[in-house]
Amino acid sequence: GLSMAERDSKDDLGRSCTIFRKIVKPTVNAPKIIDKVFHRSRQPQSVYYFTSGRKVNPQVVNELEKKKKAYSFPPIPPVGVPYKVLRQVEKDNLKEKERGLSAMEKPSRRMRLMENLAERVYVPPRGKFHFPSDSRIVDDQYFAVIKGRPIKEKFSVRNYIQEVRETLLTNLRTGFLQDEVYLIDEQHRNEKRSITELTELFKNYYASFKEFEAQDHEEWLLVRRTADDMAAETSDMRAELKQLMKELSQIRCNLYVLEEKWRNCKLCQIFLHQISPLSWQEEHPLRDKNGKEITSINDMFDRYKLDTEGSVQSLNELIDIFQEDIAAEERPPELYFTDPWQVRLVFREMELQHLSSLLIIESIRKPKDTMLQGLQAVKEYYDAEIKTIEDQLENAEKHIKQEEERAEMLEGVAKDLLNTEIKYLVSSETTILTHVFVEHAYEECIASGDTDMTTIETLQALKLLYEDLMIKLDSLPCDIVKEAEAAVQTKNAIALEKAHQARRQVALLDNLSKSMKRALDKPFVRHGKPLMWRSKPPSPKHRSRYFSRKYSPRELEYLIHFTDYCPYEDEEAVKLFFPLGT
Repeated sequence: GLSMAERDSKDDLGRSCTIFRKIVKPTVNAPKIIDKVFHRSRQPQSVYYFTSGRKVNPQVVNELEKKKKAYSFPPIPPVGVPYKVLRQVEKDNLKEKERGLSAMEKPSRRMRLMENLAERVYVPPRGKFHFPSDSRIVDDQYFAVIKGRPIKEKFSVRNYIQEVRETLLTNLRTGFLQDEVYLIDEQHRNEKRSITELTELFKNYYASFKEFEAQDHEEWLLVRRTADDMAAETSDMRAELKQLMKELSQIRCNLYVLEEKWRNCKLCQIFLHQISPLSWQEEHPLRDKNGKEITSINDMFDRYKLDTEGSVQSLNELIDIFQEDIAAEERPPELYFTDPWQVRLVFREMELQHLSSLLIIESIRKPKDTMLQGLQAVKEYYDAEIKTIEDQLENAEKHIKQEEERAEMLEGVAKDLLNTEIKYLVSSETTILTHVFVEHAYEECIASGDTDMTTIETLQALKLLYEDLMIKLDSLPCDIVKEAEAAVQTKNAIALEKAHQARRQVALLDNLSKSMKRALDKPFVRHGKPLMWRSKPPSPKHRSRYFSRKYSPRELEYLIHFTDYCPYEDEEAVKLFFPLGT
């Protein structure tokens, strides 16, 4: 017989399976051929799903998946064409297509809603549900039975070894700490011994210092007594020096007075020699102490004139000058004048000469003033002319600098224009592609492009051809125009389909090359010792974050104008728009 726990586990398993069967409903099988023949496709199980028991065309399902979904970003329209305009063009094309149908064939709103309804609401069947292989039911009475019992721990060799290791490490740390304590005690005893020795040395030094201080005090007292005696002697000598200085000042003052009188006498002698007749001066010239003739008046007066800087000559210098003069004058000085009235006559004659000179000066003062006024006027005139010329030169220099700066600025602007806008307009990819497109259109529509024609001339020729064709198109019937438009649209659709097919082939070729490269690689072999169960698990490898590629302005221009690029498209899909190897 089964135990109570096994019976309870089986009952719980049965209950869980019953509940699971109620929740998970089995899928409806597809109708058989006999059911389709007798129109018995509507079975009771088809109530749960609309597509149960219905035949779904997989080709239509694939086409609906490729079509534009209701909730998706609209495609990027061509440059200069809004999305609303494209949508309106699609609606007009659809209306034009339906306008050619009969009244019975035209789709109504109800028909549009019911068209391919089964394929539009089709839900693919899910995988089969797998029941859990093991049961996780726990007996409720287990904890009541074992309540109060001691929990026996399982002996673990690893834990025992770990505890022994920790105990040994603790003992080792304790031994290290004890050694440090012993070392600190020994250092303390040594320091205490050193302090005792230093204390003894300090006492000896203190006693020696006291003895030195007493001896130094006695020496200081002796030096102080000597200094007092020398100060008394110095005061006596200072009083004596003051008396001697007073006498020296009196002697110097007398000597300066004598020197001034002597200088005045010598100056009078030189003056009388200068006012003497020239013939007598030539016969009796003045000579210095060396016997050399004095020719300059400054040389004669330099020796006896007062010092202009206010400096005072020393007594020795004054005495030396007196001695030199006394030694040079062995005989009395030679004078032309013997009586004072002779000097008075000379002064009178000089006065008359001065008066005549004043009269002459007064007579020429007016012409002089006139000449000075004219000279001042000429000077002012030339100053004004020079100032005007300087102003003109300054203005000319300023204009020249402005013109040079303007020329440099215009040269820089021209270089910038040549290197930016003009270069872009002449040699940019857009300009080259436009030129190529225009030339291709000209060759396709008019003739070969052998002639030397510019892009503007080619566009004008195309414009004339376009206007001519539009005039001819207006004269054609509408049916022919519609057929031509339909043929052009079909041709464009075929070219677009070929381009998409080529892109898919390139992607397929890329995937195939990657698969072949992966197949030709060497197999991965794990080297080294395999990991054991007791080792730590390897650290998880962090996945590197993916950063989207940043495109250059040239690449963005190419993607926007020449491809079906979408900013929200996958990176791998965008790579297909670029040529191989870029």
